[in-house]
Amino acid sequence: MYYKLDSKCSVPPISLYTRNCKIPKFRTFVNLEFVELELSQIDNTNEHGQEVNDARAQGTDKINVDGLRSSFLTKGVDTSIVPPIVIREKSNDGKHFLSEGFSRYAAHLLNEQNSIIVLVGDIAEGCDIEDVKDELGLGCNDHLSSKKATTSDFETRLSKYIDRTENATEKMCYEWFDGIENSLTDTKKNNIVNKVFAHKNASKTMESFDSKSKGAQNRVKQLTKIDIKNIVVFNNKTGASFETMLSNVMKYRQKFGKMPKIYGYLNGVSAKDAHKERVNLINKVVKYNQTIRSIVQEANSVQLKDFEENDEIYEFLTLDGFIPQMLNEETEIIPVDKI
Repeated sequence: MYYKLDSKCSVPPISLYTRNCKIPKFRTFVNLEFVELELSQIDNTNEHGQEVNDARAQGTDKINVDGLRSSFLTKGVDTSIVPPIVIREKSNDGKHFLSEGFSRYAAHLLNEQNSIIVLVGDIAEGCDIEDVKDELGLGCNDHLSSKKATTSDFETRLSKYIDRTENATEKMCYEWFDGIENSLTDTKKNNIVNKVFAHKNASKTMESFDSKSKGAQNRVKQLTKIDIKNIVVFNNKTGASFETMLSNVMKYRQKFGKMPKIYGYLNGVSAKDAHKERVNLINKVVKYNQTIRSIVQEANSVQLKDFEENDEIYEFLTLDGFIPQMLNEETEIIPVDKI
């Protein structure tokens, strides 16, 4: 069912799609038909020229695009698979918005293809473009020949659904899943709903920090006047955060011959659970220090009591406190002994 693309002007006849590809039925997208469009008539960007594949938590997968590009050049286009999907109604600049098929569109663009076959349709009455992104952006990738939507993709779209839905409940979120073709187990759906709601609740009661930026370090600097280069932070989100902190501590100690200031903060935790999660972080540091003491003790064949008396590397990590995050309640660094 592949159609070989012999040149940049090659386009599979619509009749091949009509014969080989079954047009799917969608809840949010109707009046579907196959049409040929020039790539220049399709818009995959916002007003700032940024690609808007926001059904994906991390945007379009460039590795996947490279694979598709090579496949199109060597094998051609599979006319049994639903082609990229666009909105019939044109934008202000006269283009059709691309709602699904970002990787294939990007691959064709890199191959300098002039035109492609797309599935065009209208947004169903009572729905909007965000509903279409949910159903098509997540559901249309639930098959073996595509890169399936990940848990993070579903979390991203569910979060946006909650934002645009007044008084959204957990029951409504499970119904949202029912409107999207997916192969998620009930357990995974439950985990996604719980995680997204936890983050939403946390955002209402706790100041949040992006772990990929230096927001947490800057907050410590603001409160303590300590130079940001002397500050290391970690959070409760994953083990990777703790491991990254350890790596940064080691690098700092190697460079400066002393320990940096270490502060903890919370990610995705509501105010009511803050104390419990901070205690967990303290215990994690305590257990790590115990492990270090045990390793040093064995390596040096010394008694633990002697080791403690000498106070050598007794506390490899010293947690200097927690960043205040409870809105309207915490304003200063919270010492560990106050937890």
